[in-house]
Amino acid sequence: MPIWKRAYSQSITSQFRLAFVVVIIATTIAAGIPAYLIIRSELQQQAWSRLADGSQITRTLLGNEQDRLVDLGNLTSQRPTLRKYMIKGSTERLREYLRVYQSSVDLDILFAYDADCHPLTLDSSPNLCMDLLVSSQRSSLEVLDTEPRLVSVVHQQVFDDINNQLLGYVTLGVYLDDEFVSQLASASGFIQSVMLDGRRVASSMPSLPETVQFEGHGGAEDANIPLQTGFTLAGIHYQGALSHLDSRDDGITAYIETALSVESMVSAESRGLLIMLISTFVVIVVSSLLAGEYARKLTAPLLLLTSAATNISEGNLSTPVPCPEQPSEIATLAQAFEESRNNLGTMLEDLTQEKAWSEALIHSIVEGIVTMDSHGQITSFSQGAERITGCSQEDALNEPLDVIFVVPEGAPKFSDQLPHPGGMQQIEIVTHDGHQKTLSVTNAELVQKDHDASESALVLRDITEKGAVRNFRSYFLANISHEFLTPLSAISAPVELLLDELDDLSKDDISKLLNSIHMSVTGLQALIDNLLESMSIEAGRFKIRRRHTDLNDIITDAVHMMQPLLDRRKQELHLNIKGQIPEVRVDPTRLTQVLVNLLSNASKYSPLSAPVHLTLEHGLDDVLRVSVSDRGPGIPPKDREDVFRRFVRLEAHDEAHYGVGLGLSVVKAIIEEHGGEVGVEGRPDGGSIFWFELPCGGGPG
Repeated sequence: MPIWKRAYSQSITSQFRLAFVVVIIATTIAAGIPAYLIIRSELQQQAWSRLADGSQITRTLLGNEQDRLVDLGNLTSQRPTLRKYMIKGSTERLREYLRVYQSSVDLDILFAYDADCHPLTLDSSPNLCMDLLVSSQRSSLEVLDTEPRLVSVVHQQVFDDINNQLLGYVTLGVYLDDEFVSQLASASGFIQSVMLDGRRVASSMPSLPETVQFEGHGGAEDANIPLQTGFTLAGIHYQGALSHLDSRDDGITAYIETALSVESMVSAESRGLLIMLISTFVVIVVSSLLAGEYARKLTAPLLLLTSAATNISEGNLSTPVPCPEQPSEIATLAQAFEESRNNLGTMLEDLTQEKAWSEALIHSIVEGIVTMDSHGQITSFSQGAERITGCSQEDALNEPLDVIFVVPEGAPKFSDQLPHPGGMQQIEIVTHDGHQKTLSVTNAELVQKDHDASESALVLRDITEKGAVRNFRSYFLANISHEFLTPLSAISAPVELLLDELDDLSKDDISKLLNSIHMSVTGLQALIDNLLESMSIEAGRFKIRRRHTDLNDIITDAVHMMQPLLDRRKQELHLNIKGQIPEVRVDPTRLTQVLVNLLSNASKYSPLSAPVHLTLEHGLDDVLRVSVSDRGPGIPPKDREDVFRRFVRLEAHDEAHYGVGLGLSVVKAIIEEHGGEVGVEGRPDGGSIFWFELPCGGGPG
């Protein structure tokens, strides 16, 4: 899209048109929506008033039916024939009498019980009698069947008139089923339903939904105020009111629903809303066209200024800004714009010089940059400073210098160790993740223009690694002589003994001396191999020569070299091979060196007579995993990443454990050159497991 079109699409014309649309919509909402809501509220109020009247009529009809049952119950309990059969205990005659009597008085249930609530009729429910007797209620709503089925019951006592003795009880009831609510609907003129635990169990319209959807309430806290419901049937909307049906306190929750069709009200609401939306849309379209045309003519000169602003934003400060004569406001704006262009060019030259100076300053500092005010509060914190301290810029800004730069316990505060401006000082700090580092700190004083207060800039360089390397090399030079002298001394003594007393030595003595010499030569060879490999790795000339090799041959060579050391320390080597080990494409000499280093470490750091385990496993991903397990002191999790670095050696628990920290770094370099991985993990029952994984194909290259 051309620049002028992009600018026009975001110009005042669009905003002017949008303002017109917003005003029209706001006017429509302010005038139409309240009227629509008033009409809608009135229609709903009328419907709800009708429902309230219908609900009252329904409750009256239900009350009349309940009164009829109560009267019928009193009449039934006083019938002489009933009393006679109950006194004589004539159960069969009683049942026949009640059956005939039930059909004559239009009852759904008629149960008889003795004084202990034992049923005298076949279909009587003893639980119902006991529940009604305990509740001391003579009329209530009950659920008699497994399927939810509501029944209005009346419970009456039957007495002997002669001695006023309790003969038993009779229970009369009418099911509130579809037939009952249909009669109720005919009498009231409304759709009627019975609700039980949130479900319609009986209705004058059998096709109504079983579940009830509440649309609102008219005061659910008061049982005398109906709840509002709503449903849609065959595309017709209905509104209903739920009235609570009285029942026992520990009984059921039941409602009678009175409903009527509100389709005419919904249609009226929809038509009113549609008319309002259509009229609003037409007015918006016409007004937008008129507003757009008017705004285009009014703001046409601004397009020239927009194009000039675009040129300036793209760095073109050489093209003058056009200055139209009319309207006067825009002409004034164009002149001010032209002056701003000239001033901006001048300022840009100054900023370019300042930027060059700032970049030169930043590039002259290798690591982190921290600035602070005269009160020691940090005002800026570079990414280099974040990396060194482990503290984010958000946490460091406006904090005191000594809060962010923590020194080791007992050392002077960081701010007290700062060098004078222009000086340099080495300071020890403790980072936020607990590591100790050595920083080379340079201090410079910054004086800002137009500001009386000055700031200081600290240049931080992390020299921890250099110090560590220097210490490691000192440690290496101090210990390498010992590492060479130990095997040489172990060779010299047996050789002198062989030279001086060869004729007097037995064959076993000579064999022991030769084994000692062989073990010392093997250790010396391993040390020299590690030194040479370490030097080639550091020089970048480390290479491997792959060829297809049987892994059993490599293991045999490594075990043969390590057997004297294992025998000397009375340690058994347990070899565990899981699965079929395929032929691998590796450098056999280097891989033998890896196994020798791992077995040597496992032997030296394990107690005497402790076994060493060597496990080989061919994984599902065609990966060969080799692990060496020892019974040593183990490696803390925080040291497991560093143990494969050069010149890193665990603290020895026995003076016989020695080394210069090269073996594992060589192992890591050889395995990674083969395209594999190396690691260490803790052993559940104590010790460490050093492992490496190699692709059976030999990896890349």
